[in-house]
Amino acid sequence: MIVWLAPAERTMGDGIRPVYVHVALIWTGMSGMLAAGLLGLALALSSRTDVGEWMDAVGWVTLGFLAAALIASFAAQTVNWNGIFLDEPRMQMSIRVLAVFLIVQIANRWLPWSRVRGLVMAASSAIMLAAMRFSPLVLHPKDPISTASSASIQLTFALLFVLCLSGAGVVVWYVSRWRGFALRESQADTE
Repeated sequence: MIVWLAPAERTMGDGIRPVYVHVALIWTGMSGMLAAGLLGLALALSSRTDVGEWMDAVGWVTLGFLAAALIASFAAQTVNWNGIFLDEPRMQMSIRVLAVFLIVQIANRWLPWSRVRGLVMAASSAIMLAAMRFSPLVLHPKDPISTASSASIQLTFALLFVLCLSGAGVVVWYVSRWRGFALRESQADTE
């Protein structure tokens, strides 16, 4: 509904609508990556099982949002650039970050030491966030939100981001509850 009611942009026209969605999803993915990294740091310092469970839940949900952001990026590129440009540096970095984050999530399932799992998540999240922040821009605009032509466009981005971030929080809560239930069930079966 927010996207449907959102204002068009002066130069992009209605082409901004898929951009609204893409930006909200990528910001949510990057926020999730930051949260997973901070939870990884907390796990490395404390070695608490519950922190590790939250880190895992946030990581998997973040992975989903990063994948959704990439798909939304394909739609935004098609509408605004008349095709998908895989050679665009920001696009390449998004694909690499998605792949590396998936590898980290899978590898962390096999690492038996919680402190190492936390360090791997914290370090990889920091590196990936820095890589995304400093990847060169060719077709991709530098800062489409703060340079937007109207406050209503900025408000639309903010509302969609809050909506996506809230949705991610709900999904993380459900995933952590489900994983906690599955973990308790498997522990009860072994006793």
